[in-house]
Amino acid sequence: MNISPRSYRYLVPVLLPLAALYLLWRARKQPSYLKNWGERFAWSEFPHPRQSHPVIWIHAVSVGETNATRPLVQAILKRWPQCDILLTHMTPTGREAGQKIVQLAPDRIRQCFLPYDAVYAVRKFLKQTQPVLGLLMETEVWPTVLEEARSQGIPMVLVNGRLSEKSFNQAMRVPDLMKKAMGRFSAVCAQADSDAQRFLNLGTVEPVITGSLKFDIQAPKSSLIMASEWKKVLPYPVVLFASTRDGEEAQIVEALKKSMRSDVIYLLVPRHPQRFAEVESLLKDSAIAYQKRSELKSPSDIQNTTRVILGDSMGEMFFYCALADITLMGGSFKPFGCQNVIEPASVGVPVIVGPSTFNFSMVVEKGVQIGAITQVDSVQSALHLAHEWLDNPQWLLELKQKALTFSQTYVGATARTMKVLENFFDETNS
Repeated sequence: MNISPRSYRYLVPVLLPLAALYLLWRARKQPSYLKNWGERFAWSEFPHPRQSHPVIWIHAVSVGETNATRPLVQAILKRWPQCDILLTHMTPTGREAGQKIVQLAPDRIRQCFLPYDAVYAVRKFLKQTQPVLGLLMETEVWPTVLEEARSQGIPMVLVNGRLSEKSFNQAMRVPDLMKKAMGRFSAVCAQADSDAQRFLNLGTVEPVITGSLKFDIQAPKSSLIMASEWKKVLPYPVVLFASTRDGEEAQIVEALKKSMRSDVIYLLVPRHPQRFAEVESLLKDSAIAYQKRSELKSPSDIQNTTRVILGDSMGEMFFYCALADITLMGGSFKPFGCQNVIEPASVGVPVIVGPSTFNFSMVVEKGVQIGAITQVDSVQSALHLAHEWLDNPQWLLELKQKALTFSQTYVGATARTMKVLENFFDETNS
């Protein structure tokens, strides 16, 4: 069913009560969804700009998009010391991740939720925050935001843009709405040629291929140091199941029941915190000996019988990756399109993925070519391959070097993106 831009503007306010119900439903497992409702519906005030400090607004929906902003935020702070940054999100976990970015310059970076895409809410948001430049991360397309920004003369840039074939097909279900919205971008920074072509087909300006900002993210030194200290104490190598999604943990548990080894520690890290309890129940029912990361103050707290550590913490993915010898990436063994394979590779850890990789298709393809990433058809196959690598230390060492080489080969997206942004910020603030 096609939706016209005019119909969309009338439809969104009507659907806001459903949005409120959705937040209440999510709050059952994640109470943080009850916080800051005023921002979501534009009932409360938004951060006002400081006098003589132009605001660059960056919208990053959740954790992955927010973390990807870090190198860009650092570059903006350095390039334009006169500007402030407003960081907006849609999820509580994204906002929590953003709090760490705020600490880069607490006096210059502020946060809030982006309100839902109703005209009255967007107008209030833009009036009170007064951005001179807006950046939407990866796949975020909000028709009313883009329309109102255009009418107020605010350049909008799609940054780190990616558009899978699946997302493109979904957008084409409402071509009138999406093509008009995409045409409102002043510039598009695409991760790869395939993304750029899909954006063009949706009516954007000619995209600039900048690559992925995620290659420019550096692991915190504190995470690397802690992982190194743990590795000195742990008696066995670590296989990491990273950012697992709904349905994958059950497959992992079944695979472990068949092939689990006593000389390996398995680290299971669900992507979403609201599912920690659910995954713990799976482990309990399986009779696999496990401990929770939240209950481990040091590696010496790990019991000799423990086979699985449940990563029930937020903000420690780089620690988990650096602790691991091999990573099996979640989101790829069910049709979720894969999670961030760049993080483990950046700390020299080879990655095994399943069949579903559409969110990182370009990255996975290049990683496979270099030998940093290996694709298999199932969790069981992935676990079997991981065990083979552990049994061949020289082979594993070579794979770790390939992972590191891969992550270093594609750095530079931040610099390329900044060249695009300079055309707009320098113009509006000259």
